[in-house]
Order: sequence, then C-alpha cells, then structure tokens
Amino acid sequence: MKQYKGKVLKAMMMLLAVGFALAGTSTLSSCSSDDEPYFTASEDDNPRILNTDLADSKIDRKTNYKLEIKVTPVHYTTVTWLLDGTKIAEGTTIDQPLPIGNHELKIVATTTKGKTTSRTLNVVVTPAADDPALGTNAVELWVAPGAETTIHNCKNLGTVTKVMVGGKEVAFEILEEGTAMKLTAPADLENGDYAITLVDGDGVEFPGGTIKVTSEPKPSMENVLWEGHHYVSWDLGDGDPNKNFNLITKDQVAKWKEGQTLRVYCSMKDDDAYHQIKLATGWWTDLTSPYEFGEGNVVKFELTQDALDKMAAEDGVICVGHGYYVDKVTIE
Repeated sequence: MKQYKGKVLKAMMMLLAVGFALAGTSTLSSCSSDDEPYFTASEDDNPRILNTDLADSKIDRKTNYKLEIKVTPVHYTTVTWLLDGTKIAEGTTIDQPLPIGNHELKIVATTTKGKTTSRTLNVVVTPAADDPALGTNAVELWVAPGAETTIHNCKNLGTVTKVMVGGKEVAFEILEEGTAMKLTAPADLENGDYAITLVDGDGVEFPGGTIKVTSEPKPSMENVLWEGHHYVSWDLGDGDPNKNFNLITKDQVAKWKEGQTLRVYCSMKDDDAYHQIKLATGWWTDLTSPYEFGEGNVVKFELTQDALDKMAAEDGVICVGHGYYVDKVTIE
C-alpha cells in the first residue's frame, strides 16, 4: 500500500511540474507576440528605424505617396515626416499626394527622452498626363518688365485660372485652343530669373518653368540656314532655278518646332516692274500673304503646327514671287 501511495505522489508531482512549465511557456509566448515584437525595449533605448528596403522613388502628381515605417522602442517613439524641411505628417504611415518637383523626404524617429534617428529619401513627383505645362523656347521666356510675351508649344491650359510670376499674379490670355499663352511680366520686378506658377480652378499649383524678366536687350538666337544672293521670279519658265527659292532642305524643315520664327532676309531687284514675296509649301500652297517691301525687308513667319504639317506633307517650304533676291534665311 505504501509503495502504491508513493507512485501516485510521484506522478502528481510530475504533473505539477509539467503544468508549471506549460504556464511559463504560455506567459513568455504572450509577452513576445507578433503584436509587440520589441517588448524588451524601453524609453531609455536609442530609437531605430527597422525598414531595410527604404529607397528613392518617382511618382506622378495624382498618385499618393505611401510608406510604413517600423521603429523601436515602438511605444516610446514618434515618427515625423519632413518634405524639404517642412513637416507634412506624423505617425508611422504616410498616404498622401505630394507637390510636383524633386523633393527631399526626411523621416525622423524621436523617443520620449528626446533621442532621434532619421532616414532621408529622394522623391520625384512628375506632372500627370493632363496637367498644364508651358513651352520651353528660351526666346519666348525672355521679356522686359511690364512687357508681353507669347509662349507656344504649351499643353492643357484650359484649366488654368491664375498665373504667377515671381509670386506676383499677372495678366494672361490663353491662345490657340490651349497650346499658347500670352502673359504680361510684372512691371516692378528687378532684372532676374523668376518661377512661373500655373494655378487651376481648384487652387492646385503647377510649375511652369522659369522666365527671364530683364530690361537688357534680348540676344539674337537666330540660326542661319542659308546665305547667298538668289534671284526669284515666277515669270521664269518651269525648270529655271530662279523660278522660286527652294534651297531649304526637307531635313532642315523636319527639325523645326511650333513657336519658332522663320525669317527670310531679302532685297529688291530695282529694275523689275514689281516686287512681291510669299512663303509657300513645295506644292506652291500659300503659307503667308504677299509681303510689302519696305524698310529692312525681312519676312518674319511664326511657325504654327498647321504650317509645319503642311510643309511635311507638301515637300517643305519655298519662296515665290517676283523681283527680289533671297539673301539669308534663319530660324529662331
């Protein structure tokens, strides 16, 4: 009987030991759950950003920037998001749009004891496909204070309700079905380069590039395409090299862009009965009205997309008319 009682007591003690062991395991398991992985960290510890995959990124304006940061000590650390030095969010996650441009995004983790660490990323935010944008012709982006300039090769200007130059609102007009803008530079700006900002009806701002506002004379940016002394008369027979001027090649024409200015410098043949010049396609389709000869004798033609399309379809550009010489042709 004593032997039987001893075996029962021994078995009960073993069961108690196993129970204590299981209870300890359960306690440890609950303390180290996935919900609180850093239970051993205290507010006296240095903060750490645990993400190993942080990288620079590129998004368009209509795509939210999304990121989640993991830190320790998790219960004693605040995460702050700084875009180009300005606080834009607080918390371990961010999910919001960012302005267009190249930005420095700094993620700062700060503990309750004032200890900090940080990571810095580059974020490029590009315009969306339907955002307004201005052309980049340097000649058009050079204007005197208080003067007007017209900027061509623009996009999606139909939503623009306000234009700022150097932080000052300016008068503007949308032309050519939203592909050109005429604006007036502020009269009180000092000579310098100023940012253009386009603003839509919802108050969203879009960078429009940089404009030079200066009282200095605009430098010549003409590229000479041809120079010589070529007589023109449409009274001459077919096949005569002087029936028209056709010495600008189609390869040259193919490089021209909307908004550029074509200039034909010419001089009159004094003993001819009359003097007339027009620009036309290679098929003799008129591109300009007859030019009235006078002081300077320069035919100035601002290239439109319609004219460029006609030149591309009809063998380039020629000069026609009677009683003059073509002396130089330039593009600006």
